[in-house]
Amino acid sequence: MKDNVPVYGKKREKKSRNRAQIRSRRAYSIILPFFAYIALWGLIPLIYGLYLGLTEYNGLAESPRFVGLKNYINFFTTGDYLLLLWRQVWIGVICLGANTLISFAIGLALNVTSRARGVFRASVYVPCIASTSITSAIFVALLEPNGTMNTLLKDFGAKPVTWSYSQFWMVFWVAVYFLWRNLGPAAIIWLGGLQSIDASLYEAAKVDGANAVQRIRYITLPGLRFVTSYIMLTGIISVMQMFDVIMFITKGNPYGKTDVLMYKIYRDGVVNFNLGMAGAESTILGLITVVFALIYFKVVLSKEE
Repeated sequence: MKDNVPVYGKKREKKSRNRAQIRSRRAYSIILPFFAYIALWGLIPLIYGLYLGLTEYNGLAESPRFVGLKNYINFFTTGDYLLLLWRQVWIGVICLGANTLISFAIGLALNVTSRARGVFRASVYVPCIASTSITSAIFVALLEPNGTMNTLLKDFGAKPVTWSYSQFWMVFWVAVYFLWRNLGPAAIIWLGGLQSIDASLYEAAKVDGANAVQRIRYITLPGLRFVTSYIMLTGIISVMQMFDVIMFITKGNPYGKTDVLMYKIYRDGVVNFNLGMAGAESTILGLITVVFALIYFKVVLSKEE
């Protein structure tokens, strides 16, 4: 009997190892389609875009011709690429800043006990799932010379405005549309962060005589630092990829003053068939987005330390 104990222990260990291997294979078989999807629609296009940035290619008859860093040099030395990049950044900063602050205020407003709170939360989230092409077409119709906005101005005794001839107003409406579509998801994330804060902290602050502003400053904001980091990081990525708003609403007008780098990438790649330059622009914009995100992440970590 004593001689059989080690053998039995080895058999038992082997069976448990086999069961662990079976579970591992099952887990990998479940996540494999996800990784295949990421590789097909993310990794492979990324590598191909990096390759195109080093070539001249029109996507039609001729094969890609390797030109090294020529497209990257052209980006920094010729054309309006740097101006378009700068415009992408400052328009993005306006949209991101407004979206962060207003969505936080909406999150605070939604964090109430009411029978209708579910309806309010759903109504805030609905715009982000609506079709961009349809909603932007309605938005553009409102800004027509004889559209609803000018009709309202006339009704109030004001002069109608030709919105598409003003850079200020077109940037303003781009920001308004961006906020309309993106406030909901950010507000819901803020709301989730607010509900994760221990309510006893607010009760103790009230007992100590803290007012609403003090409770937000010393309890709410410190408790939302990780939520803030997430919203800011995803916001940076979102505004640096802002394309559909510009394409559907302004098309770069007036006179190219709302044109941004993402819209230029689209025109170079799809309209002008300059796929090499489009690949270089995409790579540069992607790297700048990563740098911005890393800088923000580094600043947040240094403050926490």
